[in-house]
Amino acid sequence: MFGYVVANIDKLTAEEKIHYRSCYCGLCQTLGDRHGILSRITLNYDMTFLVLFLSALYQKDTTIQTGRCIMHPRKPHCYWHNDISDYTADMSIVLTYFKFLDDWKDERKILSLGEAKLFEKKYRQAAIRYPRQCAVISECLNTLSDIEKSGELKPDIPASCFGRLMGEVFVFQEDDDAQDLRNFGESLGKFIYIMDACLDLKKDIQKECYNPLTALSTDHFPQILNLLMADCMEKYRQLPIKRDQNLIENILYSGVWTRYEAANKKAKGR
Repeated sequence: MFGYVVANIDKLTAEEKIHYRSCYCGLCQTLGDRHGILSRITLNYDMTFLVLFLSALYQKDTTIQTGRCIMHPRKPHCYWHNDISDYTADMSIVLTYFKFLDDWKDERKILSLGEAKLFEKKYRQAAIRYPRQCAVISECLNTLSDIEKSGELKPDIPASCFGRLMGEVFVFQEDDDAQDLRNFGESLGKFIYIMDACLDLKKDIQKECYNPLTALSTDHFPQILNLLMADCMEKYRQLPIKRDQNLIENILYSGVWTRYEAANKKAKGR
């Protein structure tokens, strides 16, 4: 359920594009340094947003470096990282471990069990560092699995469960901003869950898989998504973010709609 919280690159300045890309590369570097080269398969732009967002809120100092990597072996590139990158790398491992574990429990995929085993040691290390987040993630994913198995058709119920998970991931530390961060993360998580359900509806119906939107007309989807994002933006405005505002708001106002708009264009044959 990743790939929705991305920037609309076409609307960024050249400087913002470099800063955004450097944040992504910094998270990739941090994953490799903390958890080994295999962990880089967990890299995605949604977690890059978490680095960007929390670094902006807490106005974290960053270490800027230049280097080559497997994906860019010839041309050195700039990347930046900080302790939020460390935290996000750990959360990426935790979420990936639970995803593989859920795939094994739900679909009995041997490959998923093997993948979960590969990440188990790193997950346990992260769980020692972040017991609160890991306990909530585990509880929410178990609850979400039960909700989905029951065939629940009230979309707000599974979306709220996923939102609670996301809310806890956004709380890097318990401080004066924690509750506002939790509220923002919950709202964004609800939006992501429903967006994913909207875009997967046709495929889920064909494969007879669970989707909480099967009882709703697709005509209602734009209104539902707009209401969810409006709530998310309201929660965002409660947070005292002064840095990287344009980049963050590019993602929240425009980037999060990229895949939805692309799917609609494809459906209309444009």
